[in-house]
Amino acid sequence: MNVIALSPLDLAVAALLIVALGGLSLRMHIGVERQLLVSAARSTLQLFLIGLVLKVLFESAQPVWMALLATVMLLVAGREVMVRQKRRFVGCWGFGVGTLSMFVSAFAVTVMALLLVIGADPWYAPQYAIPLLGMVLGNTMNGISPGLDRLTPDATQRRQIIESRLALGHDWQRAI
Repeated sequence: MNVIALSPLDLAVAALLIVALGGLSLRMHIGVERQLLVSAARSTLQLFLIGLVLKVLFESAQPVWMALLATVMLLVAGREVMVRQKRRFVGCWGFGVGTLSMFVSAFAVTVMALLLVIGADPWYAPQYAIPLLGMVLGNTMNGISPGLDRLTPDATQRRQIIESRLALGHDWQRAI
């Protein structure tokens, strides 16, 4: 595997850009210098930790570890879908509906792309599977969130109609 390492010059340029942004903020009296410093330190720490996790995953390339990472990615995306809702489903439905929808669509597309388009060997190779799953989950999340966010206010506005249909004996799928 080819590893592209950052040179000290690359790191110095990145640090210089952050310092320049802080100086610009001071000069223009914006007042974001402290937040800039905290954000830069946090980003550095996050990237370092993610780099360690990815290094272990790339070296081992075991399906169990890939499944664990994919599950974590799915759960985080499911939480994000739930948080984006103005009116959420009650109980486990709030988390489950979006997460299940993303699981079915994102994982089907990712596995098909890995097997049929990319042809990675093994098909779960982390250097292909992780970024592809991340992109597909992100796009799926951005499609499911507005759909669910639109469903719940519509159901709330049409509550009397839905309850009338249920009282007339319709099943819940037809009533909604």
